[in-house]
Amino acid sequence: MGKKSTALGQGLSSIMQSHAQSLNDQLSQDENGNAIKVEKINLDLIDANPYQPRTEFNEDELVELAETIEQQGLIQPITVRKFNGRYQIVSGERRTRAARLAGWTTIDAYVHELLSDKKMAEWSLIENIQRVDLNAIEVAKSYEKLIENYGYTHDDLAKSVGKSRSAVTNALRLLKLPEQVQAWISEGKLSQSAARSLLSPEITDPESVARDIIEKGMNVREIENLAKENKKEKAPKDPVVETPLDPNIVSFLKKMEEFFGTSVKLQKGTENASKGKLIIDYYSFEDLTRIQEKMEGLN
Repeated sequence: MGKKSTALGQGLSSIMQSHAQSLNDQLSQDENGNAIKVEKINLDLIDANPYQPRTEFNEDELVELAETIEQQGLIQPITVRKFNGRYQIVSGERRTRAARLAGWTTIDAYVHELLSDKKMAEWSLIENIQRVDLNAIEVAKSYEKLIENYGYTHDDLAKSVGKSRSAVTNALRLLKLPEQVQAWISEGKLSQSAARSLLSPEITDPESVARDIIEKGMNVREIENLAKENKKEKAPKDPVVETPLDPNIVSFLKKMEEFFGTSVKLQKGTENASKGKLIIDYYSFEDLTRIQEKMEGLN
């Protein structure tokens, strides 16, 4: 058997891990790249991060972390900056909260004497994305703050957080959805892929459709079909009739969807109907790796 190729999702994940290591290096160094010594700071002197993108902390997870800290100690120091005679958390808010729950009075920390608001906000966002998995709305609102408050472009922001420009742009588009829909996304009731489909111009009442998705368990393909139905209803009289797909092609697409376990679309050429594109959807790096392995016959 030949050498197994590197999985696409794993390759992308390694890039993120490298980016995380780069952040760890920055958190423990001063502006000149010199290592910062760990200091023991009184917890009563430490304030929350004013740029913390995470709005909710799971109490059960904090209790579990507190128990781990009690048993094994603090594996990695938190990072703080000096501010008005006190300290503000740059990285490690969960660890700080858990340490308080564990009954600690002090905690080990890297202390930055000087750190700009811009850099602090950026580091806070990166750390949460890489280590805590913010929900999609928290990420989008954090992106929005960095753009509005510190003049980031989509390209600059993408490079800073280790994402593609399109990922940043798509995340920000979620903030165009109604507040109730955003709340459902934050609560995990609505997936990102389903939420993005609600941004279709053919969906005039995204909140109503989102409610149907949650109550009826609609998948992305069903949402897309609903958008197409809405488009047909708006279409003028005597619209141009699209040539239906050959039954054999329809059968072929269905088999591909069953094989890959995801949506597969056919995009016919505008000038030559015998040419076109096959579009296979994926929804995460892991999903992409699964599709790759299917293609390589590894499953």
